[in-house]
Amino acid sequence: MLFNVWSAADDELYKGQITMAKALEEMNHHLECGICRDRLKQPKVLDCFHSFCQECLQDYYESRYKDTPEIPCPSCRHMTALPETRIQGLKTNFHLMGIIEEISVQEKVAHSESTKVSCELCEEENEATHRCLDCAQNVCPNCRKTHLRCVTTSNHTVATFEEIRQGKVTVKKSANEDQTRCQKHRGEVKRFYCETCLELICRDCTVVDHCKPNHHYVDSGEASIKYKQSLKDMLSDFDVDIKVLEQSLAASSQAKQKFAQSVTRTVKAVKKRADKLRAEIAIQEKMLIRGIKQIQQDRNRMYDKHQEKVSQLLQGKQHSVEVAKGVASTASDNDFLSLYPVINKDLKSLKGPTPPQIDSMLSYLSFTPGQTEINLGKLEEKVRKWEMCCKFDHTGGGLGGVMFTVGITGTVCGEIALVKYFNKKVLLCSSDGQVKEKIPVQSSPWDIAAIHNHDNQLVVVDDTKYVKVFNKKNELAFQFPTVPQSEVDKADMNFSSVAVKEDGTILVGDVNRMVWTEHRPTDGALLCTIPVQTPPCYLAVDDHTDRVVVSGGGSQKVDIASSNGTILATIKPSINGQQVQHCHGVCCDSSGTYIAVCNEPDTGHIHHYDLDGNFLACVVQGLHVPFGITSTPDRKLAVGDGHAVKMYHKV
Repeated sequence: MLFNVWSAADDELYKGQITMAKALEEMNHHLECGICRDRLKQPKVLDCFHSFCQECLQDYYESRYKDTPEIPCPSCRHMTALPETRIQGLKTNFHLMGIIEEISVQEKVAHSESTKVSCELCEEENEATHRCLDCAQNVCPNCRKTHLRCVTTSNHTVATFEEIRQGKVTVKKSANEDQTRCQKHRGEVKRFYCETCLELICRDCTVVDHCKPNHHYVDSGEASIKYKQSLKDMLSDFDVDIKVLEQSLAASSQAKQKFAQSVTRTVKAVKKRADKLRAEIAIQEKMLIRGIKQIQQDRNRMYDKHQEKVSQLLQGKQHSVEVAKGVASTASDNDFLSLYPVINKDLKSLKGPTPPQIDSMLSYLSFTPGQTEINLGKLEEKVRKWEMCCKFDHTGGGLGGVMFTVGITGTVCGEIALVKYFNKKVLLCSSDGQVKEKIPVQSSPWDIAAIHNHDNQLVVVDDTKYVKVFNKKNELAFQFPTVPQSEVDKADMNFSSVAVKEDGTILVGDVNRMVWTEHRPTDGALLCTIPVQTPPCYLAVDDHTDRVVVSGGGSQKVDIASSNGTILATIKPSINGQQVQHCHGVCCDSSGTYIAVCNEPDTGHIHHYDLDGNFLACVVQGLHVPFGITSTPDRKLAVGDGHAVKMYHKV
């Protein structure tokens, strides 16, 4: 008989509760702290617009980045500069707090059908059927009547649980979370927006701290309309950026798929040939298959790195656009204006860089059968000949005459950054040699390296005792010495080289002290000092093994060392059987090490060695006076040859 009393209305109510539970479950995913995986408490928002619990961020900061002026986002690693009060001084995401409070009430109401909710006002603990949205208290019918008869609470909004459950009323924010109240002037409401300081202010603020003519303020409603339109205009540009990134990711995936097909096709060709000669050449077959797999592994690593970088850029822009649209469409004027500076800063920082390029030749792989009965064949990865694909000459043209390029590096955006010692300039060039930026420096620069992070920073060493780090706006972000500050004046330093590890650690070569020093990329803090046996005129780091290559200039040799400085191999390059007079620039890629060497002018070579110091090939000859050399993300070699830069690729 009990089953007969279940009515159609009960069935609809049950379905409604199930639907609401699912909606709350989906919403919870967006209200989780990325650190503790619990619902956000006092959420603080970073520059990338990710929010975390204040307490979680405080623990994260103190355990890893204490006393540093900035922290990387735990989710996307984007750096956020901290105010003087550190984590506490970050903006609170009041818009998100309001959503969390409303969801919490919805959850309590959703469970009220199965669990008795007691009145929070009477001592009898009668069952509550209503909630005062102003006091944030659950009340029974009797207390509701009393509550609305009192003078101080007669204007409060008291709603039934069913009204809250159906979303007919909006849960109000707690008084201590009300952004409309001015924290400086008690009782005043923030009705204006200071466009000079980008913050909400009250009437008293316009007289005390934000008075004209030094400050310009407008009505908050007018400001909201203005900046929502500004945000809308900015978001329209991101549609194109996101489409380009999606196309780049799709192209990379297609290229990887094409390469996988090439691998499959090549393996089949090898096996078909091997079947005919299996008994005699089993060893050769295994070596070739192993070679294919090694090539596949190396290239897949490059594809994966490229896709990871593009995905990070894509996800970052998609996340920022989604959040910005959500805030612009759902937040109140005050909440929107409170968060607008963060949104604006985040979108401007993400706008821009061209997606990193992937070498189309990476998908090429084939098999050439051997001509003899006992020769299985060889892998034809690509033709092993290097040819010059581009040359650009920085003589004249407003750049200060004929000057040597002593240091060169490739950036994550596919640009070439180089230093002109006598001109006291850092140049940023496109891959075809067009000068895009000129960064003047106070002293003559010796070398340059790129940190492949979100800020696309450049590290420059010059004639001074401080290493300079420039941000993506080509402004000096910070500088640091390679010894404790108290020892700078008395230390005999001569920086000649700089390199960067895959994790961003900065290496600086000092030829006077015969050391390389390692520094934290965020602030240049000294991590360790490694003695060397060869003057570190040029440095390079192999990302796969962390081995450091030290080129000694006029010492005529190059050392390959472990990360702790232990010499693993020493290279003494030669030309026509005679040891070279100068070993200059060095760089590394997955195939080994490239060294620029020369005797007199016009005798320059580039030699290729493996990381054990074994000679592999002379890849370029006839250079004038090669100095800096770098391997670009698309597997080209860029050489600073006198006043020119020459680009080489394999064909």
